[in-house]
Amino acid sequence: MLSSMLRRRWPVLLIALAALVPIWRAIFLVRAIGPFDQIRHMAPWNGPAPTQPWDVLQADGVLQFHVWRDLVFDAWGKGQLPLWNPYQLAGTPLLANSQSAGFYPPHILMGVLHVPTAPAVALLAWLHLFWAGLGTYFLARKLGASRIGGCVAGTSFATSAFLLSWTALASVLTTVSWIPWVLALVVSVAYGSNPGRSGLWLAGASAMMVLAGHLQFIAYGFMGAGLLAVLLCGARARRAGRAAAKSLGWTALGLALGVAMALLQLLPVLSYSQFSHRRNSPTAEGYAAYSASALKPFELANLANAYSLGDPREPIDLDGKTISQYWPLLVKQGANFAESAVTVGPLVLGLLVLVGWKRPQAWALGVVGVLCLLLALGTVLNWPLYFLVPGWSSTGSPGRVIVLFVLAGSVLAGIAVSDDAAAPSTRLRGVAVCLPLALSLLIGPVFAALTPDAGNMQTVSDSVRGAVGMPWVTMAVLGVIGSFGVALVTFEELAKYRPAAAVLPIVLAWVGYGHDMVPTGRPLPTVKADATARIAPVNSEWQILLAGPALLPPDTASLSRIHSLDGYDSLLHRDSVALLHDIDGRDPAPPANGNMMFVKPGFDASKLAQAGVTQVWSLMPLPGMSEIPGSEDGVHRYSLPGPGRVTGGQIEEEGYDHETIRADGGPLTVRDRWMPGWTATIDGAPKDPKPSLWRELDVPPGQHVVRWAYSPPGLAIGLVIGSVAWLAWLAGLLVASVIDTRRRAQNVIN
Repeated sequence: MLSSMLRRRWPVLLIALAALVPIWRAIFLVRAIGPFDQIRHMAPWNGPAPTQPWDVLQADGVLQFHVWRDLVFDAWGKGQLPLWNPYQLAGTPLLANSQSAGFYPPHILMGVLHVPTAPAVALLAWLHLFWAGLGTYFLARKLGASRIGGCVAGTSFATSAFLLSWTALASVLTTVSWIPWVLALVVSVAYGSNPGRSGLWLAGASAMMVLAGHLQFIAYGFMGAGLLAVLLCGARARRAGRAAAKSLGWTALGLALGVAMALLQLLPVLSYSQFSHRRNSPTAEGYAAYSASALKPFELANLANAYSLGDPREPIDLDGKTISQYWPLLVKQGANFAESAVTVGPLVLGLLVLVGWKRPQAWALGVVGVLCLLLALGTVLNWPLYFLVPGWSSTGSPGRVIVLFVLAGSVLAGIAVSDDAAAPSTRLRGVAVCLPLALSLLIGPVFAALTPDAGNMQTVSDSVRGAVGMPWVTMAVLGVIGSFGVALVTFEELAKYRPAAAVLPIVLAWVGYGHDMVPTGRPLPTVKADATARIAPVNSEWQILLAGPALLPPDTASLSRIHSLDGYDSLLHRDSVALLHDIDGRDPAPPANGNMMFVKPGFDASKLAQAGVTQVWSLMPLPGMSEIPGSEDGVHRYSLPGPGRVTGGQIEEEGYDHETIRADGGPLTVRDRWMPGWTATIDGAPKDPKPSLWRELDVPPGQHVVRWAYSPPGLAIGLVIGSVAWLAWLAGLLVASVIDTRRRAQNVIN
């Protein structure tokens, strides 16, 4: 029975194994996913210097995503809704930052089960790599691939450099893992026997993609689904126009219903975005900057080998400073390996020449892949998106849409692997087999030669490139493995060994990059501080190439449940930014990152005290301030006389959706941010607060219990619409099941 199950389910088991391979350290060595060693050496932990070079984007895996998951899990574990983060920026919305994904079902499950954050994040990483690969397998199968071909597609995408380089930034992986499922169900609607039922499942997958949280990749998922649906239905229109129109309608209905099902989380995000410090109107200058961040032609050198332009995990010494080998950091503003992880590998590149392009399913997906590559390269195709789609001008680099190119390439390679995929002539078979090796050796140097002039950095860039060089041995090995895989598919004489092709993407990933691309480390130790006080760590530096001398980097205070005035968020309230700007007397953000808000040297101490801060932490002595004795970690801690977080009462309890104050009577000021959605009661009776920067109330004389409750704007209406949508979805599936049962029974009778 076991052997029979293995024969039937081996594709699922293989993809599950493929997803495990890149994160083996997190699973078997019990490490936390994220570059914790990069942060641990900063104060107050003062750990050993990391062995890998600084990566400012990967640092977000610790500073933001690990923190957000920790808070969300903790909230659900306490039976609270994850609506508010009380620990950063004098309080800031948690749910209304979409990437916290507070209502994403796997996050709720981890919290309710009280799974510790580090193993929970590792488990979720494995689950979503597996889910991405399995969805790609089904997408390939829907488009005509064999089981072996589906495995080639699934393992190629699950171990792709794009997914692995973004694994530590959890909301990217969770969101992207649903895109193959959405596309597979679009195909099912277009070509399946029951488009209505497929449309309902499309709604469920779309809802999960939205709840997963990353708005930019959600947009890419819907864009890919819309393009594929239009192309597939357009191809059918000549032969079956009415059926094609019906399929297009079911697709649109499924996507719309999916959005409605996720409004509980989406509406608070959209409502809060109107206060964003990044909110802007599209301009010509903004479009130029947006296009400048796109993928550059020289970055296509990584198509066959992920490290053709240098290994971002390996250091190189430059004038006594350790920087990353990935030299595009020196020639392109905002360059980062993950932002340009275009690698599809030599096997996929070689198999693309064997795709049967006459089939509409293949060319439709090919068109989607090519269009997304052109978007990623910053072509004029971005213009209508930037200027006509609301909010698009505030998104990150257009290069990120390369994920759809990588997905399309993986699936098309899987389509090429079928029982009748052998090339028709000996000459073409020879070309196909030699192609992966040739491309592995040629693509890197050819595209790398297109590097633009780096101006003042040109000499530095050339010296780094010369020191790194091309990884010729690895390129040759990858090429040989890719050519072997194409030979298995191409030559009928090797047909009995063809199942081995499904394993080769895992081997290619491991040899090329997969053994060390996902950063891991030991979680940060807890830092002790007054649980009710607010501190202000003093920082100024945060760099692209080198780690700055940071103290309690922004958001890490949340991990120790310390209230800190600084913060780091992808969606910041403009008034919170203005508060820190006023305290610092200058822009509180470092030049390298406009989403980080620091208390900087030269701050106004009186204004800091009025913001509820009672302790200032600094790496350097601060003249004129009273230092607290007993520091043993090299951090200077100073007391700051002032009113503290509360005037007119004291905090008795605070959570992720409420705060309880024992008030003395008279004016009550809680120096935690007031934002729309906060309401108050005094001894259970509603009381209108005074809209201001802080939460303020007039309390009658005597002792009273003031309870503040937070419900972000949009949550209530999202709950109503979302509940109706979920009920409609469940009812639709029930009706579809009944209809199918009756249809099968009728067929049996007939």
